[in-house]
Amino acid sequence: MEKSYIPKGMKITGDVVSDGDLQIAGEVNGNVSIEGTLELNGSVKGENIRVGSVELTEGTIQSNIECRDHIGIGSGVTVIGNIKAGDAQVNGAVKGDIDVTENLAVGSTAVVEGEVNCKSINVDLGAVCDVNLKHSNTDNRAAAFFEEYLRGKAEE
Repeated sequence: MEKSYIPKGMKITGDVVSDGDLQIAGEVNGNVSIEGTLELNGSVKGENIRVGSVELTEGTIQSNIECRDHIGIGSGVTVIGNIKAGDAQVNGAVKGDIDVTENLAVGSTAVVEGEVNCKSINVDLGAVCDVNLKHSNTDNRAAAFFEEYLRGKAEE
């Protein structure tokens, strides 16, 4: 897969579309839609980013992000917008809703504000979270445990 590059100092106004990978070190004022991996150490300001996977090392995003696979948000990154992904690792700042179908890992340097919907979550000590947590797990083990526990208490 080919990789495109927007270097530091370059500013693009308009939508960016690619069927490969993209590294943004400059600025994009518009939507981004790529099939591959987005690497960011620049900035994006638009309505939507649609990608296969995302690795954000530093910079800012003011846009909603829709990611088919994994999103990694480094400690030098600020995202203002909603995130949808398969799974996510957050070490930076996110202001917006996070909806992941699998695991959300929140690192000790993370600052998260918004609604979180995930199957499982891990929050490291030191993370700052002001969230409303929704659990999208279809695993009924917790309900079964308490049902059995309460049934045992009723029989005592």
